[in-house]
Amino acid sequence: MSNPGRLPLPLVAWKGFSRKLFRNIVLVIAVALLVALLVFALLFKQAVQEDIDQATKRLGADIVIVPAKAKSMAEEFILESKEKIFYMDRDIYDEIKDMEEIAASTYHVYLNTLDSGCCSIIEGQIVAFDQDNDFVIKPWIDNPVPLKKGEVYVGNYVWEYLGLIDTMALFGQEIRMIGHLETTGTGLDHGLFMRLQDLDDITDEALGIYKRGQISIVFLKIKEGYDIDRVVASIRDINPRVGIMTSGNIGADVRTTLRDIVRVFTITILISSLLATLLAWSTFSALANERRREVGILRALGAKKSHIISLFISEAFFISIIGATLGVFAGHYLIYFLAEDFHLLNSLSAAPWLSSKNIIISTIGCLAGIFICLTGAALPVFRLAQLEPLLAIKEE
Repeated sequence: MSNPGRLPLPLVAWKGFSRKLFRNIVLVIAVALLVALLVFALLFKQAVQEDIDQATKRLGADIVIVPAKAKSMAEEFILESKEKIFYMDRDIYDEIKDMEEIAASTYHVYLNTLDSGCCSIIEGQIVAFDQDNDFVIKPWIDNPVPLKKGEVYVGNYVWEYLGLIDTMALFGQEIRMIGHLETTGTGLDHGLFMRLQDLDDITDEALGIYKRGQISIVFLKIKEGYDIDRVVASIRDINPRVGIMTSGNIGADVRTTLRDIVRVFTITILISSLLATLLAWSTFSALANERRREVGILRALGAKKSHIISLFISEAFFISIIGATLGVFAGHYLIYFLAEDFHLLNSLSAAPWLSSKNIIISTIGCLAGIFICLTGAALPVFRLAQLEPLLAIKEE
């Protein structure tokens, strides 16, 4: 007989796998489910964290100011594209815009949902903005043309609904759409953007609860070299009643919830890992009992302990790599399949599968699955390799 160390291990692993196909498939499924759960958890955390971190950056602002009681509503608009309206006095903006630390400032006014007759848009948000000082909207438009009376831009979500329609009715007046924003991943995607001056042509009845002279949200860019926390403290000294968000703390409630979700995932993954380890141990313990005579014969013919270990560990590796590969695909499919059900994951569907971060997460999932399976198989395999050849051969 040839040296067992020279046997083609992949072939040996496949033959060993096919001997007890159903039992080994169960172990493959267990490893696949564990890896799928781990990959899903890591992708979920990555997607939500990146969306939160990038939200304010996409708006082009270092600091966002809203009414104190409207912070949660503003976060829902920025992060989840939910239509919201809230107001504060414009005096707040006038007090802050000329601060030495401020490089640029602008503000928006949010109005009620778009009502355009036959062209009504679900979850639309009307935004009146200052064209002269804007740095939030125009960067998302290719070659932006200055708006004239009755002209508007629309967000990407709204554009998809309107198609080629360029004329609609707003507050009883005809308006013309002349441009649309690229996808921002923020509430701007659901917006219709008009000039601040055009608010003067709208009746008080049509404006609803909005009172002239009010604004909804202020965006600030700070000058290079200034500490953002100190600027925030200075703003609070000027007006302690406003709500202030920065790129570091926007979505604080969502971050807290995300940490809790990650803890739940961690506990679930640890329990699943323990179960997968026990299943691998049980599977290879049964395998060791069934193949004691085979091992005894191999040892009697000159096989070393390392050869026996290599033979059976290669089978465990074969099972684990199949399960881990299936788990990686399942985890990716699951997160992309569920993306439409999570407002914070809507942008994930456009992310490439082969991004560097996704490859790292897939690798982590694969290594975890392989490690768990090999760990469970190690004890019975090492015990099997220690058998005395003659005692193993004599056993029925």
